[in-house]
Amino acid sequence: MRYTKYNSMNQILSYPNMRKYLEVFYSEYLLDMFPKEYENEPLALAEQFGKTPWGDPFPVVVDQLIDAVNLIADICENKSRRCISLWNPSEDWTLEKNTKDGKEGVFLVAPNEKRDSEQRPAAIICPGGGYEAVCFSGEGTPMMHYMEAQGYRAFILKYRVAPAVYPAPQEDLAEAIRYVRSHAEEYGVDPEQVVTIGFSAGGHLCASEAALYEGEARPDKVCVGYPVISFVQEPHEGSAENLTGGKRKLREQLSVENMVTEAYPPTFVWTCGDDDCVPPSNAMRMGEALEAAGVPYELHVYPSGNHGCALAFSKSAYTWSRSMIEFMRKDFSGTQPG
Repeated sequence: MRYTKYNSMNQILSYPNMRKYLEVFYSEYLLDMFPKEYENEPLALAEQFGKTPWGDPFPVVVDQLIDAVNLIADICENKSRRCISLWNPSEDWTLEKNTKDGKEGVFLVAPNEKRDSEQRPAAIICPGGGYEAVCFSGEGTPMMHYMEAQGYRAFILKYRVAPAVYPAPQEDLAEAIRYVRSHAEEYGVDPEQVVTIGFSAGGHLCASEAALYEGEARPDKVCVGYPVISFVQEPHEGSAENLTGGKRKLREQLSVENMVTEAYPPTFVWTCGDDDCVPPSNAMRMGEALEAAGVPYELHVYPSGNHGCALAFSKSAYTWSRSMIEFMRKDFSGTQPG
């Protein structure tokens, strides 16, 4: 089963529980934005007239909707992907387990089987959402498809968010890394090439987890996009409050610029100079911390793209993904302590 722009919104929503699935894998906010007068028309027509409040072309919203719907179809009908209950991996996640703060709501979107015999690097993707939600729509599913096109086995993590607090999300990512490594043969993954990719608060999750955990739970490389880094200097208040539960003493402890050591993994950092949600200084501070610790890194600041642009194909930041892949392919084994 596949959906295209020639299906209507009402055709899509006629699938059992589709709206509930889309609230997880897409966005309730974006669903409510869809123009009611075009619900029975092909999406290809609706995208010509719809507008987003923040000024993005509506085709971007429709593209993300189609990605989400087909991901749901791959999980529920085509069985080409699984939603693994991460803390009970013998079971699949279901809508009945959908919670924001309980371990039963944590899942990993994974390939259902090896698609070839090659051993490939793995990417675990952590969308943002201010530690209040996990935003699959732009930063999850499209990034999964992009990384697969670059030769990676790609996974998306649905981690715990508020009212869950630290260390719950970091525990979830650490467990996801362990899971992928321990099932490397099953998925055709090179266990020494497991990278994490995070956006916004998901960037803070990836950056902090790499500092807090060692051994099998530490990624080999990290990529953070328009990341939340500091909880004390120009912080994103929502992320800081949600992760710390309002405990001020945790803010210094969880400011990643204070957590980087020489053992930290090679890291690719990027942001947009016009980001009016998470100050670009967060990315700058991450770059300064990596430089001071002698960790291999790249820092890219693009003129425009604002916040949440993800792959940014319609923005000046569109080259970030190509630069990131080139960085991830480099061998840094001789540049860090054993």
